[in-house]
Amino acid sequence: MNMFYRNSQKRIYLENVVYFVTFKTYDNFPYFQEEIFCDLFVEELLLCQKMKQFELHAFNVLYEHVHLLFQPMGKYNYSKIIQFLKRHSTRDINFVLNEGAIRESRLRGGGYEKYEQFVKKHDEKLVGLRNKFIEKYGLRQTEFPLFRWHKSFHDHIIRGERDFENHLLYTAYNHLKHGLPENWKYTSIS
Repeated sequence: MNMFYRNSQKRIYLENVVYFVTFKTYDNFPYFQEEIFCDLFVEELLLCQKMKQFELHAFNVLYEHVHLLFQPMGKYNYSKIIQFLKRHSTRDINFVLNEGAIRESRLRGGGYEKYEQFVKKHDEKLVGLRNKFIEKYGLRQTEFPLFRWHKSFHDHIIRGERDFENHLLYTAYNHLKHGLPENWKYTSIS
């Protein structure tokens, strides 16, 4: 008997291509209604961009999902980039939620030592965001469950200039489709 698994998408890895990727929070929980989590995710995205070497063309962080338009530039494929981003953003959001004190080092393996100053700055911001969250919600908040991403992600390989322009505009302005303010600050156009 053959079993079909919904999340068993086959990935296509090509060099010198741009990918449009969407990934969602578990059970579509609207974690990103909270600006602290949006700020944290954008910080995580920028750190990931430095460490995993990709060109970020556009992004949009919505209440329960994220759109990215990017091109891997180094030795990491887009699956490794998304894996890194999801793993570290999960760990860091849960740290802010006061779930876990010591995070696994981002610098372990992979020759990341040259990014030590960026990671240190990132971790200082992370502690500041945690303090801000605790000040706002208290130590025993119950509004937010443990953070998780939905397994897997949806991807699309950009096929030409028109496809790129369509996905660039879609990504940058998608917050309007969802009824968010025109001046939404968690998009690459802000």
